[in-house]
This record gives sequence, C-alpha cells and structure tokens, in this order.
Amino acid sequence: MNKSHLVAVVAGILLSTPAFADEYFAVTPSGATEMMFVQPPTEVVGKLSAKCIDAHWSVTSSTATEVVCEAPLNFGQSLMGTLLMGNSYSTPPRRFFKYTVSTVGGLSRVQATGWMELQMAFGQMKRTDFSGPEFHNGAMNFMGAAGGKLPKGTTFPNHAFLGVGLEPVPTGKVTNMRVTALQEGSAAGQAGLQVGDQITAIAGKRFKSGDDFQDSLAKAAKTATYPVEILHDGKPMKLMVSRTYRPAFTEEMVAAAAAPVAVTLTNPPQLSVADELAKLGKLKMDGLITQDEFDQQKAKLLAR
Repeated sequence: MNKSHLVAVVAGILLSTPAFADEYFAVTPSGATEMMFVQPPTEVVGKLSAKCIDAHWSVTSSTATEVVCEAPLNFGQSLMGTLLMGNSYSTPPRRFFKYTVSTVGGLSRVQATGWMELQMAFGQMKRTDFSGPEFHNGAMNFMGAAGGKLPKGTTFPNHAFLGVGLEPVPTGKVTNMRVTALQEGSAAGQAGLQVGDQITAIAGKRFKSGDDFQDSLAKAAKTATYPVEILHDGKPMKLMVSRTYRPAFTEEMVAAAAAPVAVTLTNPPQLSVADELAKLGKLKMDGLITQDEFDQQKAKLLAR
C-alpha cells in the first residue's frame, strides 16, 4: 500500500461523523465545506458548541465567531493516526474540528476545517489536515444536524436521485430501505417502485448502514440506468431505473429577526407636581375625568 493510499484510508477511519466515502455529496457553489444559518454568529456558535457536546466531544475554544471541538479517538483510530503521522516516541494523536462563522447578507456562513495533530519526541508539533469526501460529507452532516442549511445553488452531481422517502429496516447483517413516500414523476416511481416496497440493493450494492446506501447511489450515477432490487409484497424483484440527479438547492433563506432588547430605567425621570397638575387639568378639560376626580388627585399630589 503506497503512502497516498494509506493517508486516504486513515482519513476515512478517523472521521467519526457519518460520511459517504466514495464521492462528494452536496457540492456548494464555492466548493467549500460550508452551510448557512439564519441566526446571528453568537447564537450559531452556541448551536455548534451544543452539538459538539451532544456528540461527546470537548469544546476546546470558543469565541463570538469560532468554535473548536476535539473529537476523541478510540484505540484503533489512535493507532492508525500514529501509523500515519508519528512513531513510538510521539504523543497519541488528537483530532480537532473548527467551525468559523462569518456574516453574509444578514445570514451566518459557517465553514468547517479539521485536522489531526501530535507532538514528537523533541517537542515539534506535527499536523495533518483533513480533506476529501470523507471529511466534507461528515462535516456537512454535522452542521446540518445543528440547524444549518445548504447554500443556494448547491448541486448533487455525484449521486443518483431516486425521489423517495425511506426508513431503514434492519434485516440480519444488512439493512433494507422501506419506501414511505414517492415524489411525483420520480425516477423510482416511473420504474415501478411503490410505497411499502423494500429496497434491498442498488447497482448491486447492499446496505449495512446509511453510508452504504449513499455509496450505492454514487455507484448508480456511473451509468445511464441501474438496477434496484426490491421486495414487493415479500417477493424479490429487480427494476431498472433511469439515472437522474437531485435538483440544485434553490431555497431562499431569511435572517432571523433579532430579539428585542429590553431597556430598564433604573432611575426613571419623575414629573414635577406642577407638570402632573397640568396633565390632570388637561384631562378634566377634555372631559376624561370629573371635577371630583380632579380634586381628589390634586389633593394627593399636594400632600406628597
């Protein structure tokens, strides 16, 4: 195994978030690993920090526009990281993900980066940055789970699009995908797929996880048509589906309205007795209070 291939293998192993290993899934207009949020940056940083904690990661630093999380490595990942970067005299590798927030048109844009680092015997820090589909897809999933939305114009050029709603059905060592909904005019519907059918394989690939399912769609995108194996009323069938792609993302986003700022006057200005008497006189002249009410309020003011 050459070193470049080893780097790719290890990078995939070191990413703990769900990733579709074969191809980039959502390709943003800038090409960056980024998502948009409607909330202001400080609130977005809070959302991302909470998501790190939910994933049992550590928030190592946080500012108004940036959060860095450390994702722990299990023994196998640590061993592979040391094989890639260090030697028996280095410290165990550590894995970090950074989310940087900027403001664009009233929206918050979050860009993700990641790296692994360790310290060598004489104190030198060695760092390897994450890149490629494994990192990109995993980071996009993470930001989406924190409330992020795809940038307008994001495309999906590497995966076939079925146009179905699905839910997993564990079946022994593999997982089938039950069809729960069909989009009108979808490629799957035109091929004969129906709600309730269970997809058992796409382009010859079966599924042990959601990653395998996405990878099967990447494989399906390589040809103009591809086979989809299903269970229909419990009977195995094979359908040929024409390749189509998910439409580009066109949803417009509107920045969330800022919460009103409550203002508390610790020493509100007091009206003078003369001013308050003038206000009472105006109320009496306008017929809003009677003469008796005016006299009562006047007596209270003069008694203060």
